[in-house]
Amino acid sequence: MRCYTVNGQGLDQLTLAERPEPKPGPREVVVDVHAVSLNYRDLMVADGRYGGPQDPAIIATSDMAGVVAEVGPEVSELQVGDRVLNAPFRHWPAGTLRRDWSKTFVGGQGLDGMLAEQVVYPAEALVAVPEHLSFSEAATLPVAGLTAWASVVTHGQTRPGEWVLIHGTGGVAIFAMQLSQLLGARSIVTTSSPDKAERVGREFGVAATVDYREPDWPRQVREITGGAGVDVVVEVAGGDSLSGSLAAAAYGARIALIGVLAGSEAQIDVFSALMRQITVRGIYMESTEELRRFAAAVCASGLRPVVDRVFPFDAAREAYEHLASGGHLGKVCIQVR
Repeated sequence: MRCYTVNGQGLDQLTLAERPEPKPGPREVVVDVHAVSLNYRDLMVADGRYGGPQDPAIIATSDMAGVVAEVGPEVSELQVGDRVLNAPFRHWPAGTLRRDWSKTFVGGQGLDGMLAEQVVYPAEALVAVPEHLSFSEAATLPVAGLTAWASVVTHGQTRPGEWVLIHGTGGVAIFAMQLSQLLGARSIVTTSSPDKAERVGREFGVAATVDYREPDWPRQVREITGGAGVDVVVEVAGGDSLSGSLAAAAYGARIALIGVLAGSEAQIDVFSALMRQITVRGIYMESTEELRRFAAAVCASGLRPVVDRVFPFDAAREAYEHLASGGHLGKVCIQVR
């Protein structure tokens, strides 16, 4: 079967390769992959910023949706023909992430990913695709969707009427906007693009947007909220952005710390944060149990993920380059079959 591999030495090393067709072991199934979605992490893995060089090269990406093709011994909950998507970790069934479980995050750190015509995966880490979703839409749920769910729902515990600050317009951010709207919360989005600002206001019911390039953006956010500050923050940038998010936060705010696009170090006002009883929670996706809850919510609400573009399998490099350009709004996907 065909697959794409990366070795951590640059996107130009994304290579179309052939591997033997996988065979399922006990409690495993083989899935015919129909679509994968790309995450910023995939760019980092490709150029060595996430896990360093990969020797030997690994199959790229972490998110897929497809159809069960073969069932291994001791599997009773899945059948050939079932539409499924994968949890990002081969083993994180529920509860708090453990150190040994963290090493099972696919598509990096020496562990093969999903950009292949077939994959073998633990049955317990597969989730039914919501009936109303296409394979490309379903493939966006594992990392971006689940991260937003963990930020806004699982740990953010967003309530109707609260203010949610969302940074950017990438995959996690768009999901966070959709979930905030479903919960009856009011969202503020930071973006430097006037076109994207207009679109998120029109399509996702965003209450306001601010330009994060303006030094006083935290003050603007507080003014929008009547001086109180925001209750929940979806912080995808880190660095100075985290400092600004803390300044814009309300008493008792919950900050979901997701990414380090703006750096891994931040200067914060510790006294202000402790006085206002702000919680900063690291988000590293979530468990299979939470992915099932998220998928159930998608089914019940009819939520449709926002897919910016779908590239054919033979144009995988173009898909990566489109993601790297930053011109997308929502998710970038690759159709495998």
